[in-house]
Amino acid sequence: MNREDIKKYFQMLGQELQKREVTGEILVTADGVLMLLDIGKPEVSRDIDAYFSGHGTAIREAIADIADREGLTGNWLNDALKELFSTQPSQQKWAEYPGLRVYLAPLDFVLAIKVAAAGCPQDTEDIKTLAGKLQISNTQDMLTLIIKYIPEQFLTPEMRLMAEQAFKS
Repeated sequence: MNREDIKKYFQMLGQELQKREVTGEILVTADGVLMLLDIGKPEVSRDIDAYFSGHGTAIREAIADIADREGLTGNWLNDALKELFSTQPSQQKWAEYPGLRVYLAPLDFVLAIKVAAAGCPQDTEDIKTLAGKLQISNTQDMLTLIIKYIPEQFLTPEMRLMAEQAFKS
């Protein structure tokens, strides 16, 4: 897959997401951690849970639809991101298309967003892994990191609970 193919497939992904009335965000860290987000329309609600609606379901479905339609492997997105970010500087937005934004993000930002968007059992394991990579060893340090990116007034009880669960055995 070359860069022109990648751009074409990202544009298609953005179009698919627009049909689903969400914006997709792909966050990639320098060490290969990948996070997919379905971003709701902020004008509809000021609730952070509504903003991070879907837990990546719409973007995963759109990725699979494009793979089927274009004859790509199920892993096409990972392959495309490896190709693109192998030569890109870190911590910047790489591309934006209608319906899709792709970022190379700092690991601590991905952790904060993962806690905010958590909604399935795998998220707890991902949060534990990210906390370990960042050498965060307690709930208070994690919450301090989270409010670096998410204002404290938007921390929900669920987010606080998710931070606590990351340090339970």
